[in-house]
Amino acid sequence: MRNFYSIIIVIFLSSCTKIPAPSILTPSSNQDTRQVSYGKLPDNYQKILKDYLIKSLDNYKEAKVEFINEPEELSINHLGNSYTGYRICLSINVKQGEYYKGYRNHFFMIKDRRISLHLFDSGLLKIPFEYCVSRDTTNEMFIDDIPDQKEEISVDKMDDKKIITKRDKELKTGTTYILCDVNGSEFTYLFNEKNKIFKSVDGLVEENYVVEFNDAFIIASSNNAKAKINRVSGKITINNTIIGSCALLNKTMF
Repeated sequence: MRNFYSIIIVIFLSSCTKIPAPSILTPSSNQDTRQVSYGKLPDNYQKILKDYLIKSLDNYKEAKVEFINEPEELSINHLGNSYTGYRICLSINVKQGEYYKGYRNHFFMIKDRRISLHLFDSGLLKIPFEYCVSRDTTNEMFIDDIPDQKEEISVDKMDDKKIITKRDKELKTGTTYILCDVNGSEFTYLFNEKNKIFKSVDGLVEENYVVEFNDAFIIASSNNAKAKINRVSGKITINNTIIGSCALLNKTMF
């Protein structure tokens, strides 16, 4: 009898919207991924999601969307089937009549540039936290840094939205770009005073430094080098012997 009522509830939910109601069963991770092929990274994933939602939502023009993450490889089992590809999660607020129903998490699996699986929080199914968010200490923030308002975008504007992670914001907000010339060699550093971050950047290779500073000097140390930068003159000393000059910039050229 309990299973009968559950089926009735699923049918009722399915009739409310074109998006199919998910199963009562929660998907599980595929532990054996040795032979898994995730396919090509969907660089146009926003357009794929947008086209899907336009076809799936009854009133897509009124729906509001928030991106939770960017595509990431994942393999899961659900209802006896295996799904492998790139998962991405959205939080969607659908308008019904004159009122919004509230944001719900939606899980999408993209494989070969199409959506192979779509699940969402419904009360019958809960999207596991780890399927949408990968824990990373670079995503941490202080309570004072939480924005007062959440940015909302419509389905129509999804492909115009640039996804900026908290790590990107950390590097680009309040960051000083230090370009140094030492004996004809160029050194590039990133310095974020608020977050006490100092790192050297050489192409795509980054090295983190332990940094101390005051109004006059920046002293950064790593396993390989110790740099002392005079914030007044722009002079730099590396390992107490090499002298060069630095330009302190508030933004990149490109």
